[in-house]
Amino acid sequence: MSQNQGKSLRRLKSPSRVGISTATKGTIREETALWRMQAFVQLAPNVEIIPCITSLPLEHARNEQVERFLASTCTHLFLLDSDCVPQDRTIQQLLAYDMPIIAAPHPTRKGDEIGLMVLDRQGDSYVQHRPLTGIQGPDVVVGCAGLLIRRDVLEKLGPFRFLYDERGMLTKGEDFDFCDRAHDAGYEVWAQCDLAQQHIVTMVI
Repeated sequence: MSQNQGKSLRRLKSPSRVGISTATKGTIREETALWRMQAFVQLAPNVEIIPCITSLPLEHARNEQVERFLASTCTHLFLLDSDCVPQDRTIQQLLAYDMPIIAAPHPTRKGDEIGLMVLDRQGDSYVQHRPLTGIQGPDVVVGCAGLLIRRDVLEKLGPFRFLYDERGMLTKGEDFDFCDRAHDAGYEVWAQCDLAQQHIVTMVI
């Protein structure tokens, strides 16, 4: 091997290794389980399923997911809710953007309106981001379902948390707080709306 060839090889990036994690109290939608199996086969050998089965609150579950991820050799964590089904090859497409935080958002219903969990900060509140097509960022707020996060982000930001007011009332969920702290730490947050997932609740939206 020539000296130039050696330099060229050293410049090649090592492949990303993704940990796929779904927090569950013991059950998972069949559609979600099938998608995880398909993604595992497509990404092998650079993939790991990171289990998280707990009856404890979501805040605990998120931090258990992160703790197990950080104990692995994975470079990225893909958080997937047990009632969401991404599109085929979602992880591969998100990885290609090489962003620290990027989501394949899930649909959500507010009253009679169906949107995506891609929001803008407006003072102390959050409003639906527009447009809901293509790649959106770098300062959006997203949910944790279908969220790809690079390792260094989780090492820097610390645990997920719920925020409460002086009455003990919830004021901010773990996903919005995570995005807000990421922005404050200088990280961009993106969403690829063309990769919107199915969100299976009482109906598919």
